[in-house]
Amino acid sequence: MLAITGLTASAATCSNASIKGAYGLFVNGYDSSNQYQHGVGQINSNGAGKFSGVETVSDDGTIYNNLSLSGTYSIAANCTGTGTITNIKTGAITHYNFDVDPVTGEVDATETDSGHGTASGYALAQGPATCTLAGVAGTYGFHGGGYLVSGGVMQLGGQYVLDGAGNLTGTETRDVAGTIISAEPITGTYTLASNCRGTMTYVFNGSTVNLNTVFVGGGKQFFTIETDSGTVSTSVAHQ
Repeated sequence: MLAITGLTASAATCSNASIKGAYGLFVNGYDSSNQYQHGVGQINSNGAGKFSGVETVSDDGTIYNNLSLSGTYSIAANCTGTGTITNIKTGAITHYNFDVDPVTGEVDATETDSGHGTASGYALAQGPATCTLAGVAGTYGFHGGGYLVSGGVMQLGGQYVLDGAGNLTGTETRDVAGTIISAEPITGTYTLASNCRGTMTYVFNGSTVNLNTVFVGGGKQFFTIETDSGTVSTSVAHQ
């Protein structure tokens, strides 16, 4: 979706048109109370300095599902930029600095609001994905982490196998504050809409895990955020 082809990073010249179309968002940080805050979502940019989208946020285990957002951005010729994001529901505005990689289609950003908390993350272009159950079938490795309000800091990783008909299997390893659950089998289901946003639900170690997902990178990668209260957990999966 970055409308720049045939360039090396050293020769790139960017503009607002360098970001156009749908992108997945992946953001981690802390809120103003120093509590874990993670977000995953999707934005659609018009290539002329404006975008809109949705984001699911977990703020220390309180889930805000598919919040509408809008924003502005300005990109300099050297591929750096500044922008704003407005939460349509609350009216809260955040500011950020970012840079665009015209070779990989990645946008890396850091929040710049003093006293507001800390957040950084990145966006990846959706690309020419076929976002159907069958279109994303395959085996994906994943890794991520976050925080369990009742358990402590968590890291996780493993493998998702999507069968093309809405069924999910695989394995997952979790480290929760030093307690290891190793290579636990998982089984469940997944959904996917044509806009490349979906859900996953599976059983891990006797508990049900619910995720929102956003596919990027031509359908070969996706972001997840857990939507179960009491959790702050995001991950990235690669086919």
